[in-house]
Amino acid sequence: MIIDKISEPGFDVKKLSLEDKIELVQESDGLLVDILEGETMEGYLDLTDCASLTHLPENLTIDGNLYLFGCTSLTHLPENLMMNGILNLGILNLRWCASLTHLPKNLKITGYLDLNNCTSLAHLPKNLVVSGSLHLERCVSLKELPENLEVGGKIYLPEHLK
Repeated sequence: MIIDKISEPGFDVKKLSLEDKIELVQESDGLLVDILEGETMEGYLDLTDCASLTHLPENLTIDGNLYLFGCTSLTHLPENLMMNGILNLGILNLRWCASLTHLPKNLKITGYLDLNNCTSLAHLPKNLVVSGSLHLERCVSLKELPENLEVGGKIYLPEHLK
């Protein structure tokens, strides 16, 4: 395990490969996520079930999909989260992110957006674009759908908004 090497003399996190940095973040349950600041993820970033993950670092670029399923301490995503220079992700899975309170402005998802069981999410950003389906089941704090919401697939609403 990479996390066991941290205490070794001469260990330098800056010398780790991107894959090893991701593994270290996973092994630390998300506590060491800031080592990914300024990195570009090719294909996807999967930090599923990192229960201690509270945020993602600034200036993070993801060229593909973002999986944060079960990151129960995650409160928000950075406003400058990028994919290929624009705030545009293929798939964004935030299911069971119970502490999530808001999403970045001008978010565009080319696949689906799963917010199922994001029980602290009260609002979606204006001008949210989701090319695929939008999953909002059990988002009990969600007050209403935003103006100018564009969804190419099906919208799965929480019971209180049906």
